[in-house]
Amino acid sequence: MKKKFLKIVIIMIMLVITYSTIVNALSFTAIMETNTTTIPEATEFTVTIKVSNLDAGPNGINGLSGYIKYNKDVFETINESSVEGINGWNAQYASDSSKVTCTKTTFVKTEESVFNVTFKTKTAITGKEGLIQFNNIIGTNSDTDISTSDISTKIMVGTASGNTANKTGNTKTNTIPVINTTTNNTTNNANNKTNNTGISFVNQTNTTDDDIPYTGVEDSLPFLMVGIVILAIVFYIKIERINKELK
Repeated sequence: MKKKFLKIVIIMIMLVITYSTIVNALSFTAIMETNTTTIPEATEFTVTIKVSNLDAGPNGINGLSGYIKYNKDVFETINESSVEGINGWNAQYASDSSKVTCTKTTFVKTEESVFNVTFKTKTAITGKEGLIQFNNIIGTNSDTDISTSDISTKIMVGTASGNTANKTGNTKTNTIPVINTTTNNTTNNANNKTNNTGISFVNQTNTTDDDIPYTGVEDSLPFLMVGIVILAIVFYIKIERINKELK
């Protein structure tokens, strides 16, 4: 009986290790871009969310979700029409939860813009600064949920100026000025933070919000553990049958 129990435990450990290795190996980066960080009063502007550095398996990803947060004393309230999918992405915005859910019929393997959000600054607020965030970001490849770091940018309300930055890379430079949340310029202001993968986020801030639910791989772990136990039992039965046939 002890030997049988030991076999089951070993099989379960192997399955857990295998699953953990697969999940930890999958990753991608989310990017938030806008053409300027200074916007006049009562003016619309667009924020673009992109995915990059995709290491999400052989297919890539075909789903993206997260929660939009912003200062409502600086920006007008957004609604379903404020969020628009691009490059073949279908984007849905739930006003009650501030959640954006994006899907695509094909898989994405390389850097691509996913959706735009149109904001509008309020009146009589010149000099105020507003933070726009995209939090609890989850990508999916139809099989696995993959989480990535929150992203954000700060917008100053005032006279538009040349406060812009070009996105640069090893092979190309965008001709349209953008604020890149993954810039490698280490001389940016002290609010920049760098995660353990070497990716820096412009004006990234640590925030917590208890009223925003988090969804991701962790939520599915109980179900996965049940599945692992079932698989372990199945493997054990097969091993016992093979042993009997050999005898």
